[in-house]
Amino acid sequence: MLATIAAATSDVLVIGGTGLMGAPTAARLLEAGRRVVIMSRGKTQGQGTNGRRPTTPAGAEMLLCDRDDEDAFVAALCSPDCPRVIVDFTAMKPSQVQSVRRAHEKLPLAHYIFVSTNMAYPGGVERMDVSATDGRIAEKAARLGSASEAPCNYGGNKLKCEALLHRYAAAAPPLRSTVVRPPAVVGAGCDPRHEKLQRLGVGP
Repeated sequence: MLATIAAATSDVLVIGGTGLMGAPTAARLLEAGRRVVIMSRGKTQGQGTNGRRPTTPAGAEMLLCDRDDEDAFVAALCSPDCPRVIVDFTAMKPSQVQSVRRAHEKLPLAHYIFVSTNMAYPGGVERMDVSATDGRIAEKAARLGSASEAPCNYGGNKLKCEALLHRYAAAAPPLRSTVVRPPAVVGAGCDPRHEKLQRLGVGP
């Protein structure tokens, strides 16, 4: 995914670029020679880091903005200096994707990458558990058509966000998007369920 993004644009906005997944993503894009802008709330604890915020990649530009302040968020995305390709690690509910759409209507984006979860698949939405599958879940298994009926939990909200993006792709102006559904995130300060894997892989 990163190679495709890097080849398509010279500027990328990483929302949540100080978090467990966002920081290495920003670093890889910088290594590819891209201008990287990191949007962060400026809090002491990065998303998904259990308080152990990764080092901010050298060379990245910082944009302090709390996306829950919708007017400020939309204004930031519509700034002439804001990249038109976005990688979004922090959208957790439909209203946050709707804010992206609102900005897109004011100043079109070239591409929006939404980081979802494998909990958008059946089982994950209802019970945060996809272990009943054999591990080979078809991408189309996510029930976008019934997203409105999904509970307002982590997996359900991510599914609702995906359904919105599917709709926005057909609306005018169309919002081009890519959805990524990582099954687990392993790294320093990650979810305690996965931290043992981190220690086994690279040590404490």
